[in-house]
Amino acid sequence: MVPADIQKLIHELNVHQIELEMQNEELRRVQLELQEARDKYRNLYDFAPTGYFTLDRNSLIVDVNLAGSELLGSEKHRLIGTQFTSSISPDSQDAFYFHCREVLKTGIKGNCEIKMLKADGTPFHAQVISVAVPEKDGNINHFRTAVIDITALKKADEEITRLNKDLERRVVQLSGLNRELERSNRDLEQFAYVASHDLQEPLRMVSSFTQLLEQRYKGKIDKSADEFIKFAVDGANYMQRMINDLLSYSRLSTRGTPFEPVNSEEILAQVQVNLLLLIEENRALLTHESLPEITADASQMLHLFQNLIGNAIKFRGKEPPRVHVFSESREEEWMFGVRDNGIGIAKEYFDRIFVIFQRLYSREEYSGTGIGLSICKKIVERHGGRIWVESEPDKGSTFFFTIPKRRE
Repeated sequence: MVPADIQKLIHELNVHQIELEMQNEELRRVQLELQEARDKYRNLYDFAPTGYFTLDRNSLIVDVNLAGSELLGSEKHRLIGTQFTSSISPDSQDAFYFHCREVLKTGIKGNCEIKMLKADGTPFHAQVISVAVPEKDGNINHFRTAVIDITALKKADEEITRLNKDLERRVVQLSGLNRELERSNRDLEQFAYVASHDLQEPLRMVSSFTQLLEQRYKGKIDKSADEFIKFAVDGANYMQRMINDLLSYSRLSTRGTPFEPVNSEEILAQVQVNLLLLIEENRALLTHESLPEITADASQMLHLFQNLIGNAIKFRGKEPPRVHVFSESREEEWMFGVRDNGIGIAKEYFDRIFVIFQRLYSREEYSGTGIGLSICKKIVERHGGRIWVESEPDKGSTFFFTIPKRRE
């Protein structure tokens, strides 16, 4: 019979044994986790895409990962034990020494840009980021340095700098050209005004006297004389219209009024009044959808709509003219359209019709100076928009133009 106190002692020993085994098992688990963590860290260190170097206080390479050895173009075992500074360009040595002193002294992460050299002497720009590695006693004897090749970035920065300088130079040149263009425009406007003023008077005299000849001698000489006089009168009047249109064209940019809110429907109503006689003579029907308020030069918008609608009526087909004006709101602009049922335009002439003095038909077929659509194009471009046409022969045309939405 074992005494009770001995049984109690054996029981306590068994309990302690079990606890000890549990503690040993926990210790083994912790050691295993620690080893796994070390292996994981080692793998992260060795196979990280960034070059990592572990240096001692004298910048001696204690460890390096695969990316670091590839960055310097040398094998790992050849780099360990060598001076990291031997891979730094002489003109960057001082910057790196200062960087190391600050990291070792403060223990705070630091970074700097230096020029480094590969094993074959090829230079490259690098960003160096270092952090102190404290020992168990708190002393700092090592630090880890990450090295990132920023050569491509530096080249990109240099290229951007070069492009910026080139852009600045071009801006200066463009400013000079703009001033020259402004001066030329003023000279052109002055020339157009003087030329038109000086030409108007003799043309009026020619027109007046040829009209007098027509009134006094028509039917008194012969038929040829009547035709010659008529040609002279028509020619003088046509030249006068061309001069007036050319003068209007030259003043579109310089004599325009400031942009302000404009009600498109009010503009269209005024156009309908101005073209009332033309509309009635051709039994034309002008319709429109709801039109927006825009920010524009009111007088030029009146001119624009009047030219487009007048052309739609003038270049009519066999049926009475039907002209429809509509608009569409887009993200940054308003798009307007003027659609007709007239004779239409072949695709190969879409660009030509907006060129000054370019006519598709003779004056005998359709009157005009051939400058109306050029004026429309210049008005739209002054407002920052664009103009184009969609059409087919004998199927009518739709002229589109855009006006940007301007916000205060």
